[in-house]
Amino acid sequence: MLKRLALPLAAVMVVAGVATAIVVRGHAPGATRTVVMSMRAYAFNGSNPTFRFAPGERIHFVVTNDESTNVLHNFRIVGMNVDCGPPLKPGETREVTVTMPKSGEFAYTCCTHPGMGGSMVVDTK
Repeated sequence: MLKRLALPLAAVMVVAGVATAIVVRGHAPGATRTVVMSMRAYAFNGSNPTFRFAPGERIHFVVTNDESTNVLHNFRIVGMNVDCGPPLKPGETREVTVTMPKSGEFAYTCCTHPGMGGSMVVDTK
């Protein structure tokens, strides 16, 4: 009886291990969530969405310039010490990991294009 269960049990353990590896791989070390952001047509993720986060949540942002022409973009989070670095050329990516403060509303913007950006709300809701 035990031998009959050994193979199915081993298969379940392998699948669980692979699933865990896939989930962990999507996060930066210590980050609780990864947020992917695409910069294209002078907007983030198509509509400059509002993001909601919990206080103390560690977020790994992966921001990519997805323009098909030679349009430069950049990324910053106002009030969280995420300042503009060199502009991103089409196809380039910038990764930033931050720990959310206790509460507040913060703007994320493109340093190169005023008006391109949205907000991040940090609260317990």
